[in-house]
Amino acid sequence: MTDQQPSRPITRPYPLPPLPPGQYYVEPADVNTEDMSSLVVVEDSDPYDRYTYRLKSLVHSGRTAFQNVIIGETYNYGMALFLDGSIQSAEWDEDLYHELLVQPAMLAHREPRDVLIVGGGEGATLREVLAHGSVRSATMIDIDPELIELCQKHLVKWHRGAFDDPRTRVLYQDGRAFVERDTDTYDVIIIDLVDMIDGGPAQALYTRQFYELLRQRLRGGGIVVVQGFEFSFLDDAQHAALARTLRTVFPEVYSYKAVIPSFLGSWGFVVASDWFKPEEWSAQRIDAAIEQRLGDWLDHVDGDFLMACFTHCKETRFVLTNPGPVLEDGAPFIPPPEIEEIEPERDTFPAIQR
Repeated sequence: MTDQQPSRPITRPYPLPPLPPGQYYVEPADVNTEDMSSLVVVEDSDPYDRYTYRLKSLVHSGRTAFQNVIIGETYNYGMALFLDGSIQSAEWDEDLYHELLVQPAMLAHREPRDVLIVGGGEGATLREVLAHGSVRSATMIDIDPELIELCQKHLVKWHRGAFDDPRTRVLYQDGRAFVERDTDTYDVIIIDLVDMIDGGPAQALYTRQFYELLRQRLRGGGIVVVQGFEFSFLDDAQHAALARTLRTVFPEVYSYKAVIPSFLGSWGFVVASDWFKPEEWSAQRIDAAIEQRLGDWLDHVDGDFLMACFTHCKETRFVLTNPGPVLEDGAPFIPPPEIEEIEPERDTFPAIQR
C-alpha cells in the first residue's frame, strides 16, 4: 500500500466496496502519461538472466564497510532494499516474507521467551518476533552497523520501532564468531542472512559445523529456522544442500516455500529441530495459536496457507530426497549435475491406453 492519494478520478461501471479503517484506494499510474524515471537497479544474482527494477526515486546509494547498499522506491513493489545488486525485501510484500520466516517456528514453539536472530538488518524479523508477548529478549546479531542505521532511518515501515523495544539487544558482530563465543541458550533461532553459498564470508553461516554450534545454543524443545534461497523444482540445488546439511545435525528438518512477488520467484525456508513435524500440525491448531498469541497482527499467514506452504509437488519432493553435497567449512559448494529426462515427441495418452 502506498502513501499517495489518487491523483485523478476514474469512472467505473461498478461500485467499489467500502474499506476498513486505515485503508484507502489508490489509482494505478497511467504509464502512457506518467513521466517514467530512467533510474533502474539490475538484479544480477542469476548467472544467466538479468532482472530490472525501475525506480521512482533513489533514497540512498553507497557502500558500507561490508556491502553496496541501494534503497529506492520502485514502481511495482514500493520502497526496496538492495544489497550487492540483489533485492533483500520490498515494502509491499516484506510482511509476507518476514511472517513466513518467523511465525512458523514461533507458533510451533510452546512458549518462545528468548530468541536469537542472526542477520535481519531491516528490523522486520525483529518486529515479527517481538509481536509475541511471551518474548522477554530478542538478540539480533548483524555485522554491518551502517546498514542498520540506514534501515532504522529509511525503512521505518519494516521495523516499526522494534529497535527501540526494551526487549531488543542488537550486537554488531560476525554471526559465526558470536555463536562460537556465546554461552546463552535460546528457544528459537532465526537465520536471516544474504543468500550466498558461493565461497564468500556468509557461507560460514550455512555449514554443518555452524549448525552444530547452533544446536548447542538451543534449549530443550528449541527450534531453528533458516531462510532457504530461491526454491522450486527448477532451482533446487542450494536449498536442497541447505536442507541436507541441516539433516546431519537435526533429526526433523522440513522445507516450506511461497512466491514472494518482489523476489520474482518462489522462496524457500527450512525449519529444523528434534521434535517439530508439520504433518502433526493442523490448520485449526495454527489458527487457534495465532488468535491466542497474535490476534489480528498477521496480514498473510493463517492455518490453511501455512499448511499449504509445507506441501510440495511430486517433482519438488523428488529433488529434496536426492543425495548430494553437504555444506562444510572450507569446502566449496559444487552442486550436483541436473537430471534430464528423455521426453518423446509423441506419446500415448493414459485415456487411450485403457
